[in-house]
This record gives sequence, structure tokens and C-alpha cells, in this order.
Amino acid sequence: MPSSPALRSTRSIVLKSTDPYVCPTCRFRNATNSLRRRNKPGPRSFAPARRAASTITSVTTVNAKTAVPHAFRELHDALNVLQREAAVYTNLSQLQLALRGLESENGVTRIAALDGLDGRPTRRLVKVLLADPLAPESEWEQQLSGLDDGDGRALLLRYGEKLELEQRYPLVRTLYLPSMILHNHNLEILIQAANTQAEEQEGTAQTLLVPGLETPSSSNGRFSTIAYPVHKALILAQGLVGVRALLPSTSAIDSKVGENMVLAVINTSWGSLSSDNEVLHPLHPINLDRAEEAIATFRRSLDNSFNYEHAWFESGLPRVSAWLVEGTEGSPAILKPTIRRLIEILAANVESAIGQDDAQESVKRAASVVSTSTRELMNGFIANWAEAAHTELRNQLDIAFASKDWRKLTWWKLAWRVDDVTYITSDILRQSWLVNADRGILYLAGRVEQAGLLPSSLARTSGDPRTSDTNPYDNINKSSEPSSLTFARKPEEIMFSDMFPPSTPSPITHPLSLSTSATHLIPSIAHHRQFLLSTTIPPLQSVCQRLLLHALSTTLLTSSLSALMYVSISATSIYEAGGIAALGAVYSMRRLQKRWGGAREMWMEMVKEEGRKVLRAVEEDWRSVIRNGGMGEAGDESVRRERETAREALKGVQEALERMER
Repeated sequence: MPSSPALRSTRSIVLKSTDPYVCPTCRFRNATNSLRRRNKPGPRSFAPARRAASTITSVTTVNAKTAVPHAFRELHDALNVLQREAAVYTNLSQLQLALRGLESENGVTRIAALDGLDGRPTRRLVKVLLADPLAPESEWEQQLSGLDDGDGRALLLRYGEKLELEQRYPLVRTLYLPSMILHNHNLEILIQAANTQAEEQEGTAQTLLVPGLETPSSSNGRFSTIAYPVHKALILAQGLVGVRALLPSTSAIDSKVGENMVLAVINTSWGSLSSDNEVLHPLHPINLDRAEEAIATFRRSLDNSFNYEHAWFESGLPRVSAWLVEGTEGSPAILKPTIRRLIEILAANVESAIGQDDAQESVKRAASVVSTSTRELMNGFIANWAEAAHTELRNQLDIAFASKDWRKLTWWKLAWRVDDVTYITSDILRQSWLVNADRGILYLAGRVEQAGLLPSSLARTSGDPRTSDTNPYDNINKSSEPSSLTFARKPEEIMFSDMFPPSTPSPITHPLSLSTSATHLIPSIAHHRQFLLSTTIPPLQSVCQRLLLHALSTTLLTSSLSALMYVSISATSIYEAGGIAALGAVYSMRRLQKRWGGAREMWMEMVKEEGRKVLRAVEEDWRSVIRNGGMGEAGDESVRRERETAREALKGVQEALERMER
């Protein structure tokens, strides 16, 4: 049986040992322990070498900070601020493309080649533009011409050392080809069959710089579009049919975009057309057949250079070829013109979006301004309501205080009517205190709201205060003294503190003003009535009970004193003793009459005065609403601050661009 490696190692150790004799079992045990100690890692082997955290960068790091060249760092930071503060007004896909272009000194320039067909004419045009006439036909030219037209995905051309077609992405196929034009100018060309009618629906040629890649949805079979922004766009029309479909899109090319960003060409065999033809402007006519023939002629023999040059210029391709590489030159400290123009267009779009929001807010504000005649009409309604309310307050309270129920509370009926004080006084406030005026204020609120003088946020709370959880008297200073009123009785006849303790606040000490934030209400008659019910009637009931108890106790005390004198003093006659009892009864009844009469008069005056106060407060606040309302609804303050923040971020980008030009 062959020995194991551990035994062979042990045998070698035993043979080389020069120690005294030891038994084989002990030798084997000692050798095994020695091997274990030798192979066991020490404490230092567990501690990995320390490295600075900044030097460790994982390939899977999400949002890893990119090293931006120093010359572009300020503009890169300004665009990041614009992305954070003005995302609502910014095309984020274009902004990401601009940021990517600033992350290297020689940023990639992406060009879209679009047509309204299946993409085959565009591939022909790109093949002619990228072909090298001095070299024979390359393999990538043959593959570009022979690509499957049934594949609906877009085609992205990139530079590669060897020809390779990558099809792992569901949105786009990537073809790497060894073209020196792509390599020297760091270009990427996106070939796609664009829908020109969809571009027309967008309403601006700037959308041509953000073509969409369509991908089928697995759930419902529909297509979803993903934005794929580019720096420049080349649009190809094929014959008259293509011109008819392309003219609506090219007509939207304005001076802001210009032909340096979007170029529209028409492939035709008409030799009489030239690039200076005003009929097809801004379309540039080309002849792909003539261009392919020129390249093939030159490749057959260098002696055909004159014919090649003549046919090449007749095809109209020199202008397209120059446009293709225009603005792609860059240097370590100078921004590429294509990237600069993309950032300028992006900033212009943000400025235009902010201006549109400002204009919409101005139009909305101007539309909500109410005319002077309407304000005068509303003031007339308020005057009529106030006059009717004051008349109602006087007449209805006079009728109530002259009614049979109020006469039940005369002083000599208190002995059996003391429990009816709360019921009768509450009934007077609920049925005779500004009932019609309270109902009329609801109709008045509806008129004011209909006229556009009342903010929509206050329509419900001011129109029907009884449906609101906000009490307009919650904001009154609880430590304020009661309002000073004029009473029919003299102050010494009944103390005001007997009815209303100093801690009870006055219902209205001044008119309550309307808050445009809808946190306060216009003084509500219903709220004020409830305030009077809860703060004036319980003290009145308490005064009634105290006065009646005082009168009865005084009468009982004098009667007891009279009986005691009659029993204890024999010389006292019954008439003398009865006189003391009568004197106490008269005194107590007179005091009850004066004090209770004063309390009733005080309550009557208070109810009338508080009614006049609340009517004045309501009238003044409604006039304030009519005077200050309808001046144009101010926009949401948070939206306005958002626009200001976006405007500041845009200003930072524009200033960074200006400093780079210096």
C-alpha cells in the first residue's frame, strides 16, 4: 500500500534526525505536530495589508465619483446643481450626455442618422461618409450593407480594432468597425428609422436631438420609448415622398438649433438641383448613387482621381462630410464645440421652460383680477346686509325682551322660575339674536366668491363657518379684560364681577381680520352666539340663584330673630317681634329686586352691544376682502421658490460657460 504524503514527510524527518533513540510512535507524533505548527498561519498572516480607502475602486461601484478634468470641473459641478435643483425643467437624458462629455478631455460626439424608412438609405449614406477611397472595400462596408433589415433595433457604430457586431442589448445593436474617421474624431453614429410624423407632433426640431429607442413590452405587447440623446442629428429624405414627410420637421429648425446641430438632406438623382436652391431650403440635396460610383471609380485606379473629384462634388457629399466632423475637434483645456452647443441648447430650453411657467402664472393672475364696478356692487350688497342686520337686532331683541317668557323672570317670580333662567335666555339668543343676519351672511359669501373676490381656499370656511372646526375666538387673548359697556343701572347697584369674572374674555374686543391662509375665519355670528351662550348665561343663572338664596336666608334669619325676641323677652309684643321679621323680609326682597333687575338690564345691554360689535366686525372684514381680494391669485409659494432656485442654478451654468470662453 503506497504511503501517504504525510508519512513520506515523516519518514524523511526521522531519517535525518540525529537525536537519541525514540520509539516510532513518539517520533510520528512529534513530526506531525511539527508539520502542523509549520503550516499553521501566524497572527500576522490574518491581518491584510492596509490600503487607503480612496485607492480601492470596485468595478461594480454605483455612482462612483468620476475624475473630471480640472478645466471642466466648474461647469460639471454647475450642471450637477442644475440637475438637482431644476430637474422639472431639464431634459435629464440630454443633461446626462453633457455630463458624460465633460468627464474626459476628448469627449465622445454622438450623431444620429435618421430616415423615415427602414434605415437602409441611412446605412448607405453613413457607409459612403466613412469609407476610405484609397483602400479597397473593407469587410465592415459589406457587413453594414448586408445587415438584417427585419431587426427593428437601432444600429450604433463605434470604433473598434476589429470588426465585431454586438447584439446582447435589447434596444440597440452595436457594430465596432475600424474606421479612421470614427477614431480620429471620437464619433458614435446612431442609425435609426425615425418617425418624422412623431417628431412633428413634438413641435420643435430640438426633439430631433433626443430620438427614442422603441422596445416591446413583455406584458401587453406594446412599444415603450427610451430617450437616447445625441449631439447632432442627420435626417435623410428619399425622393419626393420623403420630402413631403420631412418638411414639417425641418420647418421647425430655428436659429437656436441651426444646421450645425441638425442637417436635413434629400437623396435624389436630379442633377439640376443644387444646395443653393431656395425651393428645398433647408434641405440639402445629395446623390448617393453618384457618390458610390465616384468611390468605386477611384478604387479601380488612381488615374481616375479627376473623375472621382468631379463626381464626388456633384454628389453633394462634401458638405455632409464636413458637417459630420464639424465641432468634434478638442484640446485638453478647450471644450468641444459640439458639447458646448449641447449645453447651450440645454440651458436655453431650461430658461424657456421657466419663462413659460412665469407667463402662465401671469396670465392666470391677470384673469383673476376683478373690476371696480364689481367691487362697488359687492360693497352695495354688504351695505344692504349690514342695514338689515342692525334693524333685525334692534327689533327682534325689543320683541324678545317684551315677550311673556322674559316677563316670567321678574324678581317676584324667581322663587318658582329660578330653573327657567337658562332655558328662557338661551331661547332668546337662538331665536331672536341675528338669526336672519346669520343666514344672509352665507348668501353674501356666495356672491363674493362668485365674483372672484374670495380665494378658493376660503370659500367653504368663510361661506359656512358652522362646518369648520376652527373657532375665530381661539386667537383672542385669554387674559384680556371684559369690554366696558354702558348699563342702565348704576355700577354700585350691581357689580360686573358678580356676573362675569375678570378671567372671562370679551367676545369681541376688535374686528377680526381675514387671513389669506384660511387659518382664521371672518367673525361668525353662529360662533359668537355660541360664545354668548357659554359665557354669559351660566353667570346669569348663578347670580339669580345667589340672590334668591340671599333673600331667603335673610328673611329666615330675621324671622328667627323675631321669634327668639318674642319668646325670650316677655315685654316684647308680637307686633314688635313681627316688625323685625317684616323689616328683614322687605330688605331682602328690595335687594333681590334691585340686584336682579340690574343683572337683567346688564345682560340685555350686553347682548345688544355684542350684536352691534359682531356686525361691525363682519362688515369691516368683508369690506377688507372686497378691497384686497380679486387682485390676481398669487401662485403657490413653493412653486415660485422652485423656479427661483432653478433660475439660480441656470445662471451658474451660464456663468461657468462664459468663464470658459475667456
